[in-house]
Amino acid sequence: MELIDATILSTALPVMARDLDVAVLSLKMAMTTYLIAFAAFVPVSGWIADRFGARRVFLSAMSVFIGASALCAMQSDLGGLVAARALQGLGAAMMTPVGRLIVLRNTDRKELVRAMVYLTAPALLGPALGPFIGALVTQSLGWRWIFLINIPLGSIALILAARHLPRDLPADPVPFDIMGFILSAIGLAAIMAGLSSLGEHIMPMPAALGLSVMGFGLMVLYTLRARGRSDALLDPRLFRHRTFSIGIWGGTAFRLSNGAIALLLPLLFQLGLGMSILASGALAGLTAIGALSIRGFSGRVVDRFGFRPVLIFGTFIRAASLLGFGTISSPTDWYLVPLLLTGGVAQALTFTAINAITFADLPPEEMSKGASLSAVAQQMSLTLGIALAGGALELSAYSLDLTISNSLIPLHAFTLAFALVAVTGPIAMLVFSRLRPEDGAALRHKDVKPRLSTQH
Repeated sequence: MELIDATILSTALPVMARDLDVAVLSLKMAMTTYLIAFAAFVPVSGWIADRFGARRVFLSAMSVFIGASALCAMQSDLGGLVAARALQGLGAAMMTPVGRLIVLRNTDRKELVRAMVYLTAPALLGPALGPFIGALVTQSLGWRWIFLINIPLGSIALILAARHLPRDLPADPVPFDIMGFILSAIGLAAIMAGLSSLGEHIMPMPAALGLSVMGFGLMVLYTLRARGRSDALLDPRLFRHRTFSIGIWGGTAFRLSNGAIALLLPLLFQLGLGMSILASGALAGLTAIGALSIRGFSGRVVDRFGFRPVLIFGTFIRAASLLGFGTISSPTDWYLVPLLLTGGVAQALTFTAINAITFADLPPEEMSKGASLSAVAQQMSLTLGIALAGGALELSAYSLDLTISNSLIPLHAFTLAFALVAVTGPIAMLVFSRLRPEDGAALRHKDVKPRLSTQH
């Protein structure tokens, strides 16, 4: 539910833009605000889970998320929608990392890869199914039901979570770092709000750049202050674990493309190719079919070939599919469906391997901080990916002297935009190439590990 909501607005953007009487690309702010609020409050999620108990925090966060969804449905202007989405992101900030922490704490290390197969399923299906569900609901009931549908779904989830999640007792965490939280929350929010506003005319360009620079400055101050502190919410000392560092930086680069296509594909299908909102959502949902087709085998693929080859190969295929999208000129192009399916397969394999290798060498006492930092990196990359897509699309249109409107975006603008986004692939591949053949060996099943180590 939470991950679907991160992208469910994408196919409804043209309809919402007409209803709210705003430019279609300005609604990118409604998508990114959710992720901005998420990233700002995720750093404190690990501490709160330790202080009050993970189960209790998870249930409370879900209640906030459901209430904020109802508020989103009531809004009649962009400002109100952005504010309600921020509250929704706050609830999500406590749901996802705390849920992941519950899984990590209750899973044997030997079963971590297979646990991540299930844990990453929502991350794969959410962005893939979100556009289709958004299209179906918008066409049938109106865009406000995109949010109202969370009320019955959330109520069912609350009942199931209360019944099945293991009870845990509050721990005695280190003292809360108030100043660190202020620096990180304002810094992360400023970075992503500033970058998301570039070219949108939501705020003047100098103000957007200034906000981004201020955010980076605050995060530098936070990092300098956090070094050597046992109470750091986002602990830079975690990067001493090489696999954690590679997983975070490589995963961030890889997820940039996922945030970008969440915006680009629905706009390509609807405003570039002139497809209906329902056809657009259905095509975007093909990525989910590709992801599901490999999900049950992704753990075995990692066991057979190892983390480094899987990550490099998956990232390469994903980048190639992005370049392919830039050449689409008609809904009937024969390779459109294979591109969507192949991209979903590559995404599923890569996500599973990234999430497992990131936590491969973290000791149990650092899992909560690692989960918080990983969630921040994930949301930042998705937010910046959306901002990158919007900026690339506007840059493409400007360089080609094309006009973007609420009803038409020339196909030539998408060609350059997808090419710019595809550059994230080689960057991620360079990071993943730093992995060693033996990295993550403890997570792989013994029946394949000796044979693989001999080959390497």
